[in-house]
Amino acid sequence: MKKFLALFLVLVLSLSLVACGTTSEGETTNPEPVDSGNTEPVDEGVDPKSISICFVCEALGDNSFNDRSHNSNLATAEKYGVEYHCTQVGAGGDILVAVREAAQNGYDIVTSFYSAELRAMLEQEAADYPDTIFFMFTAPMDYEPPVDNVVACYYRNCEAAYMGGVVAGSETKVGAVSFIGGQELVNIYDWMVGYLEGVEVSDSSTVYAFIGGDNPFNDPARAKEIAYSLYNNYGVDIQYCCASQSGDGMFECIKELREANGTKDFWAIGVDSDQYAVFAANDKMETAEVILTSCMKNPMAPMNSFVETLLAGEKIQGGHLTRGIKDDACGIAENDFFKANASQKTLDLVEQQKQAIKNDEVVVSTSYGLSTDELAAFLKAHTING
Repeated sequence: MKKFLALFLVLVLSLSLVACGTTSEGETTNPEPVDSGNTEPVDEGVDPKSISICFVCEALGDNSFNDRSHNSNLATAEKYGVEYHCTQVGAGGDILVAVREAAQNGYDIVTSFYSAELRAMLEQEAADYPDTIFFMFTAPMDYEPPVDNVVACYYRNCEAAYMGGVVAGSETKVGAVSFIGGQELVNIYDWMVGYLEGVEVSDSSTVYAFIGGDNPFNDPARAKEIAYSLYNNYGVDIQYCCASQSGDGMFECIKELREANGTKDFWAIGVDSDQYAVFAANDKMETAEVILTSCMKNPMAPMNSFVETLLAGEKIQGGHLTRGIKDDACGIAENDFFKANASQKTLDLVEQQKQAIKNDEVVVSTSYGLSTDELAAFLKAHTING
C-alpha cells in the first residue's frame, strides 16, 4: 500500500489530483459522466484510503480515450473510496519515466496505455516493484506478461467498432460510409475490420483513409480535409474517425455538410468516449448533435475488479485479459439522443447483433494475428477502395 514519507508529499499529490482535471493548456475538461454506482467498500477490513491508483497519460482533453480512462478510474476511486492520481506527461513526454516514478512512490496499481517501449521496460523492471500491479491497456492478444505483477488487457475494439458499423450501415441513405484512421497500426486496424463487418450487415459499403503525418491523432485540419474528400469522391453520409482528437475535424465537416445541403442526414460516429455526452457537457451542442453514437471501451470494469481484490485482502494476479461485449467492456453509446434519432430498424438490429455476439452466433474479426497479405486481402474484400 502507498506510504507517504512526509506531509508535504501528501499535499503535493493532493494538488496534483485537483490538476488532473485540466488540459495541458489549463482548460477544465468535462468528459461524459460515469455512474460510480455503490459507494460502499467491498470489505471493511481493508482501509480503502490505503489503496492507490495512478494513471499515466500524455494529456487529458482529447475527448476520447485519455479522458474516458481518467473518468473511469476516477469513478472507480469514488465508488470504493480509494486514492487516485492522474499523471500527465504532456505531448511527447516520457511515459516510461512517469510509470517508473509512480511505482517508486508506492502506488498499488499503475496503469497506462500499452506500447512496445513500456512492454520492454516492464520486462526488465516490473519485478523490482513486487507490490505494484502494472495494468496495460490495449495490449496485443499474443502478449503474455513477463512477470507476475503485469496485467495486459486487450479490449475487443473490433466488437465496439462492429456495433458502430451496424449503426452506420443501417442508417446510411446512400449505402456508403467512411472510416478515417490515425495511422496504419494494428490497433487502428482492429477498429477498422470490426467496423467494416458491421457495415456489411446491412449490405452497405465502406471507404477508408488514414491521416498519417507527424501528428495523426491531433490533426483536426487534416481529418476535416479527408472527410470532405471522402464525401466529394464517394458521397458518404456517415463518417467514423478513429484518431483521437483529430476526429474534431470530421465533426466540423459533418456540421458544414448539413448546413450546405440543408439536411440532417449526415452523421458522425464517435470513438472511445460517448462523444455526444462529452460535447454536450461542455455546452457544444452543435457538435454533439452530429454524433449519432460512439464506439467505446469501458476501462472501469477491470479496474473495479482489481480494487475489489485488494479490498478483500487478496493479491492481484498478473496475466492477460481479453474483454469484450460479453463482459460489458465495450460497445456503443446507447444514450437518449441515439434512441431518439436512430430508426427502430437500427435499434432492433443493434440489440439483435449484440445478443448474437454474446451468444457466440457472431464472431467479429480482428486485425491481430493477420499477416500483411491477409489484412490487405480483407480490406480489398470489404471496402469500396480496397
